[in-house]
Amino acid sequence: MRWKMFPVLLISLTFCNSSQIPSSGGVGDTSSAGSRVQRAQAISISRSNAIIEAARKVSPAVVSITVLSTRVVEERPFFIDPFWREIIPPTYRLERVQSLGSGVVITPDGYIITNQHVVGDDPDSIIVTFPDASQYTARLVGKVDKLDIAILKVKSGRENFPYAEMGDSDSLVVGEWAIAIGNPLGYYLDDVEPTVTAGIISGVHRTIRGMEDRVYRNMIQTDAAINPGNSGGPLVDADGKVIGINTFIFSKSGGFEGIGFAIPINTVKKVFSEIVRYGHLREALVPIEVQDLDNHLKEAVGYKGKFGVIVVNSMEKGVREGDIIVSVNGQVIKNTGDWEDMTYILVPGDVLHLRIFRDGHYVNVDVKAREFVLKPYRSRLGMQVVEMSLVVARKYGIPLMNGVLVVSIESRSLASFAGFAEGDVIRSLNGVEIKSLEDFKKAESRVLKSHRLFGEVYRNGQLLTFNLIF
Repeated sequence: MRWKMFPVLLISLTFCNSSQIPSSGGVGDTSSAGSRVQRAQAISISRSNAIIEAARKVSPAVVSITVLSTRVVEERPFFIDPFWREIIPPTYRLERVQSLGSGVVITPDGYIITNQHVVGDDPDSIIVTFPDASQYTARLVGKVDKLDIAILKVKSGRENFPYAEMGDSDSLVVGEWAIAIGNPLGYYLDDVEPTVTAGIISGVHRTIRGMEDRVYRNMIQTDAAINPGNSGGPLVDADGKVIGINTFIFSKSGGFEGIGFAIPINTVKKVFSEIVRYGHLREALVPIEVQDLDNHLKEAVGYKGKFGVIVVNSMEKGVREGDIIVSVNGQVIKNTGDWEDMTYILVPGDVLHLRIFRDGHYVNVDVKAREFVLKPYRSRLGMQVVEMSLVVARKYGIPLMNGVLVVSIESRSLASFAGFAEGDVIRSLNGVEIKSLEDFKKAESRVLKSHRLFGEVYRNGQLLTFNLIF
C-alpha cells in the first residue's frame, strides 16, 4: 500500500530540485512555451497523489442516506403542577422524523453498507442519493443491532452502479494513510458531493462501550475527520479500498476532535455474506471460558511467558482447563479483551487456530465455531427462560453461574409486574435454589399455588431481590 506512494513522491521531489526545473525564458526565448508546458505538467503530476486517486476511485460509490420514520411523542401541558402530572394521563401524537447519514455501495447491483443507527429500527422509507444527484429508494435487507451494521439494497433493475472494492482490515498498520469519505451535516451543505478528509490509522483492536449496552469491539481508530452525517460512510486506504465503516467519534464539543472510530471491513464482509445468504447473522460460539493471567497462576502452571489467558472452563474437545491460550490466528492474546475481540463475531464453520501452553510445552489446536440453537422454556409466569450453561453465558456475555436466564418477558404478565427484565439470571425462586430448569419448574408451581413470588436475580453485576403478592 505504502509502496504505491513512493513513485509519486519521487516525481514531486524530482521537479522540486532546482537543477532539473527548466529556467523561465525571457523575451525572445524560443524554449519559453515548452518550459511553461513542462512546469504545468510537473505541477499536475505532483498534485495527483495517492489520497486524491483513492478519493476519485471511491467517491462515486458513496451515497447520502435519508431515512423517514414515525415515532410516538408524549405531550403534557408544561404548566401542569407535578402533582397533577401523576394523575392526568398524557396525550400522544405521531411525529415524522427524518435522519441523514452516509453509505457505500459495494456491488454493481446496488447493495449498500451503512450503520444500523443511521436507518433505525423500523424505517418507513429510505432514499439514497448518489454524487451525480440521482436518487433511488432502497429497502432494508437486514441489520445486526449489536454490531451497528445495516445492509440496504437499491430498488432498481440497474446492474451497473458505481461500487467500491473492499480491502482487508486485518492487515492494517498503525500510521498508514486513512481517508474518510461521507456527507457530514447532510444537505445542510446544499450539496450531494461527498466530503473527503485524510489522516492516519491511529490504532486498531479498540474496544469501546457505547450507549444502549452496545459494545464496539475490534474497532479502527483514526484521526481523519469524521463529523455528524459521516456515519455509515467508508474509511479507505491509500489503494482506494474500503477498510472500515465510519461509526462514531469521541467529542466534548459535538464536533470532530481527532478521535474517530470505524467498524473493520472484515467484520462487515462476514455480516454481509450471512444476511444476503441466510437473511440473518447465524451466530456461532466456541464454548471456552478464560480469565486473565496473574503471577500466581503463571507460577502454578510453570508458564514463563509474558502474555496469554488461562482456560477456566471448556466444553471444546482438545482444550482443557488450565491451558494457556497464547495466540489466536497468529495474533497474540494479552488479556480477556483480546480473546473477546477474536471470538465476538463468529459464524458456523469459522476456525480458530489456537497456540496453547500445556504441561510445559506448546501445542497447536484448531477449534471450529458451531451454531448453538437455544430452545427456551415458556413459563406460566409470563416469560421465557433457558438453563444457564457455558454456551449461554458466552452467548449473552455474562458470568457462568447457576440459574436460568430470562430471554423474553410478556407484557402485563406476572413476570413483568414483579420487575423481571431480559438478561436477568434467576438464582432463587420461592425458596428453591435454581440450579437447573427442573428446579425452576418446581419453584414455578410453588409460585402459582401460594400466590406469592419472591427470590433473587443477578442483573448487571448486582444481586437483586423481588417480592410480589398477587
